[in-house]
Amino acid sequence: MIGMQIRQESLLGFMGQNDVRFDIPVFQRVYSWNARQCEELWDDIMRIGLADDGETHFMGMLLYAVDAQGRGEIEQLDVIDGQQRLTTATLLLCALARYLEEGGCEVGGISADDLRSCYLRSGKGCSSVGKLVLSDMDRETLFALVGAGDMPEEPAGRLIENLELFHGRMVQPDFDIERLWRGLQRLEVASVLLAPEDSPQLVFESLNSKGMALSLADRLRNLVVVTDDGNPASEESLFETRWLPLERIVADAGIEGLDVTTALEAWLAGSHRGTRIFNRSEVYGVLKSHLRDACGNDLGRLLSDALAYVRQLIENDTMREEALENANRWTAGKPKDLISEYKMFGD
Repeated sequence: MIGMQIRQESLLGFMGQNDVRFDIPVFQRVYSWNARQCEELWDDIMRIGLADDGETHFMGMLLYAVDAQGRGEIEQLDVIDGQQRLTTATLLLCALARYLEEGGCEVGGISADDLRSCYLRSGKGCSSVGKLVLSDMDRETLFALVGAGDMPEEPAGRLIENLELFHGRMVQPDFDIERLWRGLQRLEVASVLLAPEDSPQLVFESLNSKGMALSLADRLRNLVVVTDDGNPASEESLFETRWLPLERIVADAGIEGLDVTTALEAWLAGSHRGTRIFNRSEVYGVLKSHLRDACGNDLGRLLSDALAYVRQLIENDTMREEALENANRWTAGKPKDLISEYKMFGD
């Protein structure tokens, strides 16, 4: 990444670029911010919006690459890291546009239409499209929320819930819209543009060496993408037929403490009760052993088995509580004189 370009700028400045779309690559996780994370962001924005000294709030890094295969007048930027924050900011701006529209008012001389055309949509008039392009299971829902499409029959619940959370804060009697807008203007990010020769997926995986460890779900998702020979968008791909349904069912459940990684850990802990591991980092080795020994290296079968288990986990509260507790014990580490399956069989 020697040729990458780094600069610190306002979040609104980054999101307000003309004639661009922010595309979330298939190897990224689905949108998963919960209510607590959204409330923390709201509180940070309102805090700096009240500060008299021009205090700013740093939101972290937005790592992206220009899609060399992009066509047309709108430039496509692939977001490698930062999609959760970018999506949450988009939802907050959606809520603000709705609030302005409902009240027939403006903030800082900006109307609801101005917000949508600058930060939420690209293009003009009937040809405008959603500016942020999420994964398949979230995409159509977000397009509908920004006014660039129809709501799908099965909308992504987490997106709608978080937008409603922000809108709910705005309709409170003590809401100060000017304070919110000042706070939004003071959000800053480090935007990092990759060099053309850098591979976005390899960079995403290399974040593990920078202290941002890839989760079990991240690593399995990448294995699915590789197995699909780089064509995960195919209707028959494992990504479309197995992986996305797994992500969707977990995201739609909205159960505190349950994500794809914890669900997979619970499944493996229950399937390998006699397997000893030293710590959570060895779980991926157990998964690969399971793929080889229990599934005959059939990744589709592994994903189908995992999906069936996760459905039961979501529907049965007692089973889920016991399974997650068992998984926590299993991944917590064991005495060093025990030999783990991962050590015996390798990765």
